[in-house]
Amino acid sequence: MLALSLVTLLVAAIALYISYKIQDDVFRAATRFTSLTFSLVTLFCAPWILKLCLVIIPLVIASIVSWSTENV
Repeated sequence: MLALSLVTLLVAAIALYISYKIQDDVFRAATRFTSLTFSLVTLFCAPWILKLCLVIIPLVIASIVSWSTENV
């Protein structure tokens, strides 16, 4: 199960990276949808520790960014 969740996480990360580099709007939307789909599959298949990391890391980054912009 861990191998499946890591592979789906890798596919989601690659699709998200490609969506930022592509200029075509339709292909960008398709790769973002692919990234979202594989992220959801990762959340269903992943062990609890990976699920927690996937949820906590974006929240920590967002709070750091908002904290740093408030202090400027």
